[in-house]
Amino acid sequence: MDTYNSKYYEPLEQMMAIRHQYMSKILRDHSGQDIYEFFKNKKILDLGCGTGEFLNNYYGMGAECSGIDIENNFKIKNKINFKLINIEANKFLKNCKKKFDVIFLFEFLEHLEEQDKYQLFENLTKNLNKNAYIFISTLNKNLLSKYLAIDIAENLLKLLPKKTHDFNLFLSPSKLQLISQKYNLNLMDIEGIQYNPIFKSFKLSKFDLVNYFGTLKY
Repeated sequence: MDTYNSKYYEPLEQMMAIRHQYMSKILRDHSGQDIYEFFKNKKILDLGCGTGEFLNNYYGMGAECSGIDIENNFKIKNKINFKLINIEANKFLKNCKKKFDVIFLFEFLEHLEEQDKYQLFENLTKNLNKNAYIFISTLNKNLLSKYLAIDIAENLLKLLPKKTHDFNLFLSPSKLQLISQKYNLNLMDIEGIQYNPIFKSFKLSKFDLVNYFGTLKY
């Protein structure tokens, strides 16, 4: 892309609050820590970081942040403990000597071929500290998710540019479970995401047949 497309990034920007809400809930329930306390001094890697604006929120909490994206549409400048790199994710991970406490994979996995998903998780496990968290949001793989994410969101309502998604790359929770087990990652949680196109807002839901969050722990 390498040119900023507001139609592509607008829905991602709308998801920032629900991502934060979901992580806050998981960390409170599983670590007993407030999200602001948890992220202080943590090393975060955001794969598919987009503009870098979401990651910058956690830099503000005292985290050391690295963001990776194949497109150079960064809006935040690099600074001490905050670095955005224009590179393909697996290429970065293969050469990375650093280990991380938290990985963000938000709206990322549904853009990877299956073999690249496996390669990604194999590479990730070499770059994780003990008890690291991987937070994920992606699209389930079924006829309903295809209908809503592609036929409706892209083709009818034009909420996203056409061909943003390829149904063949969508990832079901059961497939995520298989991949995570292969690389000794514990799938701790799956929770649905519900979108309101009128208010352009998201909320957590028990309905996970379309968009969903997941949490893995190493």
